[in-house]
Amino acid sequence: MAPKAPEEPTRHLDWPDCQNTRDLGGLPLGGGVTRSGVVIRSDHVGLLNPSGREALQAYGVTTVIDLRSDGEIARSPSPFAAGVGATYVHRALIDDGNMNNIGDSKDMLERYLHILNTRPQAFAEVFTALAHAHGGVLFHCFAGKDRTGLVAAMLLALTGVSPEDIADDYGETDVQLARQYEIWISEAEPAKRESFRNELRCPPERILGVLDHLQRGWGGVAGYLEASGMPPAAIDLVSARLR
Repeated sequence: MAPKAPEEPTRHLDWPDCQNTRDLGGLPLGGGVTRSGVVIRSDHVGLLNPSGREALQAYGVTTVIDLRSDGEIARSPSPFAAGVGATYVHRALIDDGNMNNIGDSKDMLERYLHILNTRPQAFAEVFTALAHAHGGVLFHCFAGKDRTGLVAAMLLALTGVSPEDIADDYGETDVQLARQYEIWISEAEPAKRESFRNELRCPPERILGVLDHLQRGWGGVAGYLEASGMPPAAIDLVSARLR
């Protein structure tokens, strides 16, 4: 009998009951790959059961950065907010007052660009927290899709990962949340289900449009963060984190 071929390594982290958690390590980077075990992206860690919280700590996560708004946190507090198990950092990428304005955008790419254009200080605060976090750091929003997707794409671009590989990571959300998508779509009004399905998807052109916007407007992610008030030394720290 021929020996069994080794399984392909996966970046997906099976921490119940989160569904969209993965390591940002293992992506192609200048002849090597990004470092594993140092930055994790996820959906809301309040979904974790005791086994999932134990898995998070066993993986080496010592800092959790919560990108949700104040209102979201009030409705569903983080289990790490009390400082047990990991250092908790709240950095709202979108405030409650801007949620409706973002929803008025014509499509998801326009929503993403609206966030970038109107919340530069928020991005600077998130990336400063990433720069100074000790040990493994996890960042998340609710679904781990849009706000988390923006931060992940910008971090990977800052690290030197190619746009194509960034788009591949962005698209992994469609795989990990496929079952949850169907639940959310089934709960929507029938007439709105198809448009909702399109909103949920994470096509490569959407995140590539974000990277192009950053390049054209600020010369890239580093230029955007510096214009947002982040010191160059802190930008260097965060850009080295996955190398």
